[in-house]
Amino acid sequence: MADEKYGTGQALDAMNARGLAGKRDYVRSLEQRRDEEAMSLLVECLCDESWYLRELAEAALLRLGDQAGQTLLPLLEQGLWFSRSSSARVLGRLGYAPAAAGLLRLLDDANGTVAQSAGSALRELAHRGASARIAWELHRLPPERRHAALERFAKLDRALHERLGRLMKHDDLMGTEDPGQLRDDGALVRASEEGVEWEVLTGPPPPRSRPGGPGAGPSTPAS
Repeated sequence: MADEKYGTGQALDAMNARGLAGKRDYVRSLEQRRDEEAMSLLVECLCDESWYLRELAEAALLRLGDQAGQTLLPLLEQGLWFSRSSSARVLGRLGYAPAAAGLLRLLDDANGTVAQSAGSALRELAHRGASARIAWELHRLPPERRHAALERFAKLDRALHERLGRLMKHDDLMGTEDPGQLRDDGALVRASEEGVEWEVLTGPPPPRSRPGGPGAGPSTPAS
């Protein structure tokens, strides 16, 4: 009977190992394809119950860069809490500026983990050159929502909160019809902040942690 139990355990371990290897191979093949369908399937992985598969997909999407950004945006508005949190985390680490509006909406998410992920992602966006875009999106919110979002920033990152306030006072920035031009290293934004050293105010950008770090779920494959 003991021998039978031992054999069953070995079989289960082998099946689990094959399953993990299969997930790695699946995600790797999608990353290598890089076509539209593959991108969609990688995003679907963020909706899977397996922490391990989601971590693999997050890492692959980060390596794909801005190509992944547009595909991820719809996930901010739908899906389970962990898929919204994953998409926010990846978009922030990508520094994908068009995600600013969706991330600002997620600050009000009913799930606290999602709201926290959105706040961290917005801070990442700012440190990766999209603070002017965040200010532009804030400027277009109704006053009550704008005030609430700024209060969140005040608790999250005081220097960023102050910078957003300064940026929103510049009519030339807030009045632009093409927010895609509002990069922090662009001439328009630099001209609005003459004499202000952003690095001095905030310090260097936060370290780029790997998917599966603090707040990203268990590091040990769950399934």
